[in-house]
Amino acid sequence: MAKSNAELHLLIPGLLGPMPNLAASGRLPAIPLIERLLARADQVPVEGSDFPSTLFGLFGIEAETGHDLPRGAVDLLGDGMAPGDSFWVRADPVHLRPDRDRLLLFDNQLLQIEQQESETLLALFNRHFADDGLELIAPHPDRWYLRLAEAPDLQTRPLESVVGRNIEMFLPQGGDARHWHRLLNEMQMLLFNAEPNRQRELAGRVAINGLWLSGGGRLPRSPKPRFAAVCSDDPTALGLARLAAVDLHADERDGFIASDGATLRTWSALLSPVLNADPYLWIEALEQLEAEVASLLRQGGFRQLTIYPCTGRGYRITSGAMRRLWRRARPILQLLESNHP
Repeated sequence: MAKSNAELHLLIPGLLGPMPNLAASGRLPAIPLIERLLARADQVPVEGSDFPSTLFGLFGIEAETGHDLPRGAVDLLGDGMAPGDSFWVRADPVHLRPDRDRLLLFDNQLLQIEQQESETLLALFNRHFADDGLELIAPHPDRWYLRLAEAPDLQTRPLESVVGRNIEMFLPQGGDARHWHRLLNEMQMLLFNAEPNRQRELAGRVAINGLWLSGGGRLPRSPKPRFAAVCSDDPTALGLARLAAVDLHADERDGFIASDGATLRTWSALLSPVLNADPYLWIEALEQLEAEVASLLRQGGFRQLTIYPCTGRGYRITSGAMRRLWRRARPILQLLESNHP
């Protein structure tokens, strides 16, 4: 690693799972470099225990007591829109599937929503809920945002917490929760009967039959810049970078590293396999990450590397840390077990 002021920060949700099916899959990833880096690093506490809260924590933005992190407004900014002073909520289109006495949620990676479907459903929604002061917009077919006339007393859970699970455990809480539970049911009925879903059913595709609301709030004040550059294609990271007015590279595979100061890069390819408990795709993505990290280390130009698995801790590596030859690498399976008992 170079003797310079440059630092590289890698935010990698899903790096340490959880992946309960890994041992049963009969395969383990070949990632000796990543295992060696994690073994020789200094572990440091980090604000946040999941992807969005870790990202916001790295930018020094905390949720107010009893309120969400304002991910809706920030993501909208990341998607190239102007949130203004409005109150925005992420309204992710999802598929809800009954399972005995449960209702399981599957995210939009399964849906592959087409532009025309998105436009038709948004027009239907906005006509139906106009008198409720709700407006739905979609700068991207599978990223929807809901503008509210007033800020509700509501605390929500991020979509990443709910995928593949029973939604009953994660429904919004707060003084206005009962009203919003009713609205969510009404939204489900509206979407269920919509023409695009009838066409999807005829084509053997799963229905877009629910919205998951999360991250309500207004755009926060610009944080003090901590990073010189951000490389990401994630809307939350892009929005935070724009809010902080830092150099932005809208591609997480971009090899750019700032020559002075800290560069933040996200790597999101592990997140979907973790959310969907797919060990085979997770192993494939992890081995791709191994090659990317090796390439970054060969490129050099930074004095310190910090890896964030979004588990409440970071792994800080310097050239001195790499000389800790007595710290033997542990298989990733052991790290998964120790981080997610």
